[in-house]
Amino acid sequence: MGTRENTEEIVMTAVKRNGQAMMRMERMKKKDINLNQVHHIAGGPYKGILVNKQADTLDTVDPPEGRVEFMAYLIHADRDNAADRWTLRFWFRGQADGVSKKKIFTDYFSELINPKNLPRKYVGFVKRALVLLQSYQTVKRLELEVEEVTDVEEDLPPIKSFVSVFTPDSYTYRFVPEVSVDNKTFLTFKIKAKCDAQIALCAIYGSVERKAYEICLGAEDNSKSFIRDGSLGPVKSEAKTVNLLSESDFHYFWLSWANNKVEVGKGAKYGHARFLCWDVPANRQFKVNSMAVATSRATKGHWEFAEIIDEKDFHRESKRNKIKLSLLWLAKKQKMLQILEDAYPNNMSTDKLFKTAKVKKTDGITAVVMLKDLEKKGLIKEVEKGIWLRMQTNEETVKHEVLLVQDLPTLSSKEQPTIGIITGLYQEKLAVDAMIENKRTYVKYKTEAASSHNAMGESQVYTIGKIGHHHVVSTKLAKMGEAEGDIIAAENTVTRLLGTFNKIQHVLLVGVGGAVPHYSDYTQHVRLGDVVVSTPADDSGAIYIYCSKVDKMPNSGGFSFSTRIFSPREKTLINAANKIKKESESTISPQKTWEKFIEEGKDILRGQESHFHRPMIKRDKLFLTKSDGSVIQVDHPRPLSYTVKNYKEGQTNIRYGVVGCGQSVAKTEPQRREFAQLNGIKAFHQEHDFVLESVEGNRCDSYLVILGMCDYEDGSKKEWTCYAALAAAAYMKSLLLTL
Repeated sequence: MGTRENTEEIVMTAVKRNGQAMMRMERMKKKDINLNQVHHIAGGPYKGILVNKQADTLDTVDPPEGRVEFMAYLIHADRDNAADRWTLRFWFRGQADGVSKKKIFTDYFSELINPKNLPRKYVGFVKRALVLLQSYQTVKRLELEVEEVTDVEEDLPPIKSFVSVFTPDSYTYRFVPEVSVDNKTFLTFKIKAKCDAQIALCAIYGSVERKAYEICLGAEDNSKSFIRDGSLGPVKSEAKTVNLLSESDFHYFWLSWANNKVEVGKGAKYGHARFLCWDVPANRQFKVNSMAVATSRATKGHWEFAEIIDEKDFHRESKRNKIKLSLLWLAKKQKMLQILEDAYPNNMSTDKLFKTAKVKKTDGITAVVMLKDLEKKGLIKEVEKGIWLRMQTNEETVKHEVLLVQDLPTLSSKEQPTIGIITGLYQEKLAVDAMIENKRTYVKYKTEAASSHNAMGESQVYTIGKIGHHHVVSTKLAKMGEAEGDIIAAENTVTRLLGTFNKIQHVLLVGVGGAVPHYSDYTQHVRLGDVVVSTPADDSGAIYIYCSKVDKMPNSGGFSFSTRIFSPREKTLINAANKIKKESESTISPQKTWEKFIEEGKDILRGQESHFHRPMIKRDKLFLTKSDGSVIQVDHPRPLSYTVKNYKEGQTNIRYGVVGCGQSVAKTEPQRREFAQLNGIKAFHQEHDFVLESVEGNRCDSYLVILGMCDYEDGSKKEWTCYAALAAAAYMKSLLLTL
């Protein structure tokens, strides 16, 4: 009996008023159907469909999640043939995403008006809608509204689909892939919200921080609207718009981004009642590929976006497959670019690049076309036939000369650098170079390095310039793997740096690392986007500790660690760091010059393929591993109001302490926490101990490690890498200006 009661039927209820007919078709379990309201129980091919008696009204329900509007000529039994405006509204069940829902209601509509099966009579059309609904199990409810139109244009208006989007009261962006924007420059939408409706036009799906235009409607308690350069970025256009939005009624808007101009107006007609406009400068122009919407903590939002449906595109399986294939190749192209970035300044042969990127032999021609496209954009260069090198010049808004050379030019005594800066990642070097003025980059390359693994490290890159009154040189290590040859090559890079520029007095290792959080004390807490400066935690003078081995002690349950410590004999850099720390702690409103340098660096690096804006703060999630091994998410500790003035969520803090490294402790709990507590570790680094060994081996007694935090392991995760590298480079500049 229970099984039969849970069987579903399609129940249709009709109402008619003011020349409009509306039919609601809804899935209902048998036990929930009021048989006293049923007028007809269908059989035969219509089995499972029930028709209620005509009602005066329909029950109030949640807003629909999708809608289609179209004009149709059908034969009516009770009146002359005429044109009707039809509206289909859709509600869904289950956890389908927006793209899936849009596909479902578009497919349903496509089948409904398929010319092969399209009924010519009104009643037949309704029957077909009911039968078709039986096979679309994820559609919970469908409404069909018909309105007679007396004044019909000669050409039928286009078929329109409407996508509904609901945003929570949390300023959390929801991307809307079901609304295509990459093939258009204009959008109409309506919004129902109390205030603070945000819409972001983005170059990169999933990112609203960089390469995004953010339009804020009804901000500041529904009194202002503006266009921002990136999420929460600088305001580029502003207007007073009192009571622009409504919590109870939909208001229509249009949005255009044609001809590198972002415009917003009221209504659905372009140019009508425009109130925001920004002429986008050349260095901020990009192709809009995706869109996201949000509302603030003060309100929830109900959005509706309209699109015109082309009947020719109803059956687009081949088109979808082509899009899917192009997306796969786009990912493959980015993978090849990343491989060349990791290898930089070494070059790489086509064969080795394809092997590393796992390109099939049958796809070789397409992959070469992709490489040529990257070369056309100036991102890479074919330095010899079949030999590829990453180039760092054409993406900068402040350009500098990059020269491919066999031998370095001779520098005068005054031009000789006294400070050497070592980076391990391509993004780290870009960030460091953004801090250097009057710079030139020399790439000294040997193509043998592309074909011989043992020759890796033969190529070198040096960017020479000034920070303040200091002459500096930066270099990059080719990315290191586990192979001993790669380690030797990295050590050779350091040796060549200090040998080529023999007046270097101080070495800075600048990059990214993994934060060591504190779960209760804000002043000790290190989180993503912060900077850790390697300074001693005790009298040992150690600023960097490498752990080579971990043993579990059988009696105590604790661990013993085999370590190698690094402690520079010359303290100039450490003293400079301590001076900045002391000034920050003793001043009510300390001058945080690194914040200024971060913003300047963003401007310089705007044109880069990698983006250096800070990710949204909600992406910094903190987890705690409990004693039983379970993992829970916890809140970040916050400062006491009287201890930190002008606290701002997401600000970049500078923390001072020891940097640790070693795979055996960096990624494993509880070893990580115990090792950090024992040694005063504030951050973990990928294993660069041999770099410092080479620095010490070349008799450089003054060195320091500066790391921006990009994860809670060892700095190997990518989302925060660019911003973390920029923050570290900005502090580096502040430090050098105090020397």
